[in-house]
Amino acid sequence: MTIINEFIEDYKRRVDLYEKLAQICANQCERELKRRGIRALVTYRAKRPDSLESKARSRAKDREYRTIADIYEDIVDLAGVRIALFFPGDQDEVDAMIHKHFVVERTKEFPEEQTPRIKYSQRFSGYAARHYRLRVKGCCPELDVGIPKQCVELQVGSVLMHAWAEVEHDLVYKSTSGRLSQEEYAILDELNGLMHAGEVALQRLQEAVKKRINLELQPFANHYELASFLYDYVRMTCPEAKLKPGIGRTDILFQFLHDANLHAVPHLEPVLARCSFDDSSPPLTQQITDQILLANPAYYKLYNEARIKVARVDPFGSPDETRSFFGKNGKVDWFMQRWIQAEEMLEPVFTEAAPNGRVSGELALAKRLRDQILYGKKWPQPEELEEAGDFLGHLICTGLTGRLNGLPEHGETASREV
Repeated sequence: MTIINEFIEDYKRRVDLYEKLAQICANQCERELKRRGIRALVTYRAKRPDSLESKARSRAKDREYRTIADIYEDIVDLAGVRIALFFPGDQDEVDAMIHKHFVVERTKEFPEEQTPRIKYSQRFSGYAARHYRLRVKGCCPELDVGIPKQCVELQVGSVLMHAWAEVEHDLVYKSTSGRLSQEEYAILDELNGLMHAGEVALQRLQEAVKKRINLELQPFANHYELASFLYDYVRMTCPEAKLKPGIGRTDILFQFLHDANLHAVPHLEPVLARCSFDDSSPPLTQQITDQILLANPAYYKLYNEARIKVARVDPFGSPDETRSFFGKNGKVDWFMQRWIQAEEMLEPVFTEAAPNGRVSGELALAKRLRDQILYGKKWPQPEELEEAGDFLGHLICTGLTGRLNGLPEHGETASREV
């Protein structure tokens, strides 16, 4: 048995694991893109054994494979994921998402210099996309043991370019004769030009949508429009921020703003003016929510209902995201009631701290637990809530008299950063 045949037989025993790896990566991408309000189609696959065998034999002409491990090391697209963007202008937002949620080992930009397959002078630049070689964060014992090298190839490009690439790849690499005619290459080149023109049209369409959203006073129709406005606001207001601290979950924020009848630009602009964009700041959607809740604690119930509504239709949500933090949840409800009461009494302090979330001492710990309940996937442990809730109860009972961890007395306006 040749080394190629041995490799293919080994891969056939592992192909289901590579399929699972690709699915895990694709699910994470789809979840984060949807929550951030980025329109895209996400697909995944494990490389088919017959296609892999052809590729391995082709590459073996220029390489010396001594073991099957050499082949696994050389061919890195065994698990593949594709993100086809509706709007090419979302590339930077997707790049930020990928670097946050995955371990990126390598990035490759297309088009690149290529040796012509035949003597044909193409007029257009060909395939345009960005490829990532990455690893999924976290551990999965089954995959850790079963896959020699857990790399995923993630391709990001426009829906138009991916469609053209599928046609071009099948014709050029899978043609029975091994090569195409001059006329066939010319037609592919012509189609590629149409795809590039189509991408320009998509960019213009995206800009037109943004202009309408930014100038009109009508409410946002969905969380994609809200996300478009927020991304544009960050770019125009603070270009150097480069999407830091990040936008966050626009799906929950939209539902919350919709239920509170605040889902329009005039309502958001004064709130955004008080937001921070440095690296240590919470996600923008979280800052917006914090300011609204601080101004009107009655909105906590609306936010609670909004996150539950979204979680119930979110296929990637966690169990705690579908549960109410008010009602029959023991320590969670008890802690949140105390937090809201203390927050009302500490309003001057929190108003100053809201843009960057910086508070001090035991209050900082209580706020972290509160944020975990509101924005996290899993609630804190009861013993953590009990300790922090007792601290908040002490603040309430004493009426915030005296200074505690540098906080001003009740009724005294904060004059320094906390």
